[in-house]
Amino acid sequence: MVLDLLKLNKEQKEAVLHDKGALLIVAGAGTGKTTVITQRIINLIEKGLAKPEEILAVTFTEKAAAEMEERVDRGLDFGYVDLWISTFHAFCERVLRENALDIGLPTDFKILDNTAGWLLARQNLDKFDLDYYKALGNPTKFIQALISHFSHCKDQEVYPENYLKYANLLKKGTDEAEIEDIKRVKEVSKAYETYQKILLENSALDFGDLINYCLKLFKKRPLILKKYRERFKYILVDEFQDTNWSQYELIKLLAEPNNNLTVCADDDQAIYRWRGASFSNIIKFQEDYPKAKQISLINNYRSTQNILDQSYNFIKQNDPDRLEFRIKINKKLVASPAAGVGIIEHIHTKNLDQEVGQVIKKILEIIKKDKAATYNDFAILVRANDSAIPFIKALERANLPYQFLASRGLYSKPVILDIISYFKLLDNYHEGTAVYRILSLPFLEIADADIASITQYSHKKTRSLFDALHELQLIPNISPKTQEKVVFLLDLIKNHSTLARQKNVSEVLVSFLEDSGYLKFLIHENQEDKIDLLNQFYKKVKNFEEATIEPTLKKFMEEMNLELESGEEGKLEFDPEQGPDMIKVMTIH
Repeated sequence: MVLDLLKLNKEQKEAVLHDKGALLIVAGAGTGKTTVITQRIINLIEKGLAKPEEILAVTFTEKAAAEMEERVDRGLDFGYVDLWISTFHAFCERVLRENALDIGLPTDFKILDNTAGWLLARQNLDKFDLDYYKALGNPTKFIQALISHFSHCKDQEVYPENYLKYANLLKKGTDEAEIEDIKRVKEVSKAYETYQKILLENSALDFGDLINYCLKLFKKRPLILKKYRERFKYILVDEFQDTNWSQYELIKLLAEPNNNLTVCADDDQAIYRWRGASFSNIIKFQEDYPKAKQISLINNYRSTQNILDQSYNFIKQNDPDRLEFRIKINKKLVASPAAGVGIIEHIHTKNLDQEVGQVIKKILEIIKKDKAATYNDFAILVRANDSAIPFIKALERANLPYQFLASRGLYSKPVILDIISYFKLLDNYHEGTAVYRILSLPFLEIADADIASITQYSHKKTRSLFDALHELQLIPNISPKTQEKVVFLLDLIKNHSTLARQKNVSEVLVSFLEDSGYLKFLIHENQEDKIDLLNQFYKKVKNFEEATIEPTLKKFMEEMNLELESGEEGKLEFDPEQGPDMIKVMTIH
């Protein structure tokens, strides 16, 4: 028995022990909402109100779902058969996999991210009957805009047939601007229909489809809906403020008729408002469930009172567009008596360079003053990835260890640029920038002066850099060591070019890393972060191989070039709680 009510405060205990019916938990930052949700699940199981497989808990990130599942697992005295704790998308995928044929979907459907959706639209551009939005030159931006618009439609449960019906009901006016606007709406509605057809023709769904097809399944197949309603006696939703219309409709439909629905929300922590989510769903929840019990968690266990007060004064600037203002509830957080007093300091400078300098200076001051402090104790939060660059350069100049925790940017990492350059070289020997980058690889130890001489020769003789490597004996003052390395490199390229025509991309990648000595070099230099990036790129390569019938290097590079054209930077996986002692640089989101 791990349910420990003694460790819970009055409001937390009340939420955990809530019996039946709807429950709204308004939980401020650091008030222990995850503890409340997991303890509530444990309480439902241990009181015999529901079996583990009869509880559905949904949240927004896989990490949050895994953490919640781990806490519940630790809190139960016995193992469980099937606990449904997952993200919205993972839940809907599981339901659709089980019932795909009942709604006309293939059981082996693929799930496409934004980039894969862009690639599919780009490859089928001729199927879109576009006039108003006809691409002039590069279609990249307008494809992204259309797919983003379709995604917003799916967030609001607007299907292509709804959009087409709306467009056809528009009455033509005599004004030229009105005529153009109607033409635009009709073209977009048809493009939406075409995009969905292309997805289905390729046995693919995007993330918005997972929610909407699940909704459609439940609405069109009442017996299937009945089965899932009977299965889930209790439903819990974390981060409810970030749900969009479609997600709330799905949960609401599933919770009927018993409505044992618990939602945990804080509009001040909404991060997906730009995706269509807002606190309006919280207001709607109160309208839909007028008898719902409402509990506010305001006891904060993370910060000191002066920090909480400053934060509260700051967030109140969003009034009147806040839940506290709208429904007159108290959301002012209270620190524990033992929290002490936090230090708040404002650094104000005339320009960015001075700001960056002051931040680095402050870190060095604290490290020198506080002997117990480590680099892991510091985080530099920025608005966007580009805003981090000046701080990163300053940390490098100061020789301070750092880790830039960007969610995207794999393809721009130097070690990955090396791999992509080598792949370009195998695909096209005369790719000059790729040859130059490979010559500059640190483990080859080719002197900069020799590289400059080779480059100068290629320009002077109007030869490609690759051809210049074959004419090394004609270039004066090239060191014997460089000549030896170039012979080694040319043999490597020749062997791997043959391999690329016979084997999958992943085998070419592994062969290059091992045969060139690159992997051995990284291991010797203890560059674990770069090895981790290589592993992430290797996963990308394996995913490509699993998704295509022709997993050759040439096809891979064609897809890579399209991805880069779309603006894709490559997803980065990281865990800020792991890794060496480093200053963390990351965006606020």
